[in-house]
Amino acid sequence: MQALRRTLRLRERWHRCAARFFDLTLNTLVKPLHHGFFWGDRLLTLDKSAGFLAEPIFRDALRHADSTTGENQYVSPHGIAWRYHTLIWAARSSLVLPGDFVECGVYRGDMSWMITQTVDLCAAGKKFYLYDTFAGLDPRYPSEFASPNAERAAQYIAHRYGEEDIEGHVRRRFAAKDYVVVTKGVVPDVLHHMAPERIAFMHIDMNSPKAEAGALEVLFDRVAPGGIIVFDDYGWKQFVKQKQAADRFMAARGQFIMELPTGQGLIIKR
Repeated sequence: MQALRRTLRLRERWHRCAARFFDLTLNTLVKPLHHGFFWGDRLLTLDKSAGFLAEPIFRDALRHADSTTGENQYVSPHGIAWRYHTLIWAARSSLVLPGDFVECGVYRGDMSWMITQTVDLCAAGKKFYLYDTFAGLDPRYPSEFASPNAERAAQYIAHRYGEEDIEGHVRRRFAAKDYVVVTKGVVPDVLHHMAPERIAFMHIDMNSPKAEAGALEVLFDRVAPGGIIVFDDYGWKQFVKQKQAADRFMAARGQFIMELPTGQGLIIKR
């Protein structure tokens, strides 16, 4: 056991050293040679405009949203901004469709905050339904990480949800937005009796293949044609079981999810 711990410590130390060297190389040798540079969320782009970073409404909303990427050894100056941008695009594109907005897996509400700050749901007559246990994963719906660090990843999620009064924080955050409906409960169970009949946009981020497949079973038929679903964890290696569950569900209906370089998955319902 001591030898294993020592090996893990050496591995972490090596990861940190390699990350510092990588970040230094990017900033001193790579970045000066390019017109555009985005580095965050393990996503590096060169010579792309990333124009959303300059939008005043986006920048203002981002000042009040967490853009860190969890256990990340890299500096990642742009954080998860491109993930936020994807969500905002999907939300804006869904405004003209019949139905409300849904988010399954809220945590502290940063994703939904970015949407409500940049997309005028109120003017469009939309409600935004947010669902979370606010206490971590229910034992019936485990994470099932496909990673050598699965136990550590599960511990990290448990640690995040161990923060004090997450539910209260989310409710206070959206208290002035009466079109946001915060519901505490286990997904998919709570959806059977507390979900909109018609959905224009849905964001799924629950770190559990069984819970996410269950949410789709309840809600997918309620999504309007042309409605957009964004899966937060779809393209990440450690969440491959979530990808597989979502792929099976969609393939059975003759539809396919597009994997994005942000790690998200996106589908427009036919």
